[in-house]
Amino acid sequence: MIIDFETLPADAFASKEFDVCIMGAGPAGITLARKLAGKGFSVGLFEGGGLEQSPESQDLYKGPIGAQPYFPLDGARLRFLGGSSNHWGGWTRPLDSYDFEVRGDHPDSGWPIGKADLDPYAAEADGILDLPEHFTPPDMFEGAADTLKPGYFRFSNPTTRFGQKYRAELDASDRISTFVNANLVDIRLEDSRRTVSEAVFRGLKRPGLVPVKAKFFALCLGGIENPRALLNASSQVSAGIGNENDIVGRYFLEHPHLPVGNIVVRKPITFMLVYSPTPEFMKERGILSFGLRLGNFEIAPEGVFTGPFKPQPECSQPFEALLAAAMKGEKPACPAHVGGAFLAAEQGLNPDSRVRLANQRDRFGLRQAELDWNLSEIDFRTIRAAVTEAGRLMAAHDVGRMHVVDWLLTDNEKPTLDQLWGGSHHMGTTRMSDDPKKGVVDRNQRIHSLDNLYVGGSSVFATCGHSNPTYSIVQLTLRLSDHLATRLG
Repeated sequence: MIIDFETLPADAFASKEFDVCIMGAGPAGITLARKLAGKGFSVGLFEGGGLEQSPESQDLYKGPIGAQPYFPLDGARLRFLGGSSNHWGGWTRPLDSYDFEVRGDHPDSGWPIGKADLDPYAAEADGILDLPEHFTPPDMFEGAADTLKPGYFRFSNPTTRFGQKYRAELDASDRISTFVNANLVDIRLEDSRRTVSEAVFRGLKRPGLVPVKAKFFALCLGGIENPRALLNASSQVSAGIGNENDIVGRYFLEHPHLPVGNIVVRKPITFMLVYSPTPEFMKERGILSFGLRLGNFEIAPEGVFTGPFKPQPECSQPFEALLAAAMKGEKPACPAHVGGAFLAAEQGLNPDSRVRLANQRDRFGLRQAELDWNLSEIDFRTIRAAVTEAGRLMAAHDVGRMHVVDWLLTDNEKPTLDQLWGGSHHMGTTRMSDDPKKGVVDRNQRIHSLDNLYVGGSSVFATCGHSNPTYSIVQLTLRLSDHLATRLG
């Protein structure tokens, strides 16, 4: 059932112990709750926001940002049932097998698990996210390019808003107790400091702390709030829970998003083209992964891009005329033959790209999150290699031509927020590693120093590839549910 936390007495959980207490009701939290309940376990699912968005709750996401321009933090995610799936665009793509591998020119890379560990959960993730079947992606090079390979995204349709899609199920469940307006304010440990004893919550409108007990706890608040909660839980461990090696909050990852140029092509583009580097090309150039998206996105159906473009009449203009018009900035006579080049790239691991605690405090006295997003040389090398190679291939195979935006050709120019931005994909801040000195959680998403506290969501990503994180979040969460079910017996 769904219960407003504000209506509960202070001793509501005095004689109650859940099998699992889940903090955060976004894609990870709701998926984990549903799966554990389906296996017969009792779940307390605690969401800081309400059933709908409210300014009062959203204000708790405010916080300062560092030198690299970024969106206001209270606008980059949503704080109500369903979390940031409420503004998710529906883009899905699994991580590639090489995203999990150690790469010699990318220090600290490599996951303790591989793609094969997540593949068994692909079919179930497809159903949760309402995805179409896989398909063969179009390729303007017709298999002739050996450095870039064609790929594709599948789109959740209708876009899965977890709070909407699963609200009735949560309300009807006799195994999931869902509490809205329940704000996590502390995580308390047993005297041994090896086990979480209780999570502590407060309402927005009523005073008083409400402790909740469980056998296991799962922190599923997102890539910024997960480290913030751990760092703020400092009353018993001064550096914050799980932060013995000063890793919590570090290695913040985003997907740099940027328009990189314009294209004119000989054959019409009827479907978004997506190109990624081959492992050989990445190794040769010392770069990371990326997804280069080509096409005229202004002819996407109904203004909401889902893959195929609107059908266009045949073009009577010769390629040279289209190219000359584009160079002059004239309106295209044949929209399917012209378009943009847009890049979403993997970010390199950087311990100085991080979420830390700010001096400012929220209404509960907790220190706000401060985001210091830092890009490094490998990020810009990746971006430049992507566009120059695409342009080279288009000319070499005479399928079209690309014009690259000017600032990318200037080595030392720092991009502004209208030139480069993030995808609101917050990853890596409680990264996964077998080595406690290199990660916060182990291969099963358990915090190394604690026996019963797990972390869900994209904050556990060890590297991020170029794929949008939601699909992998769901796969990881399904795997986590199996692990917890085994431990619960």
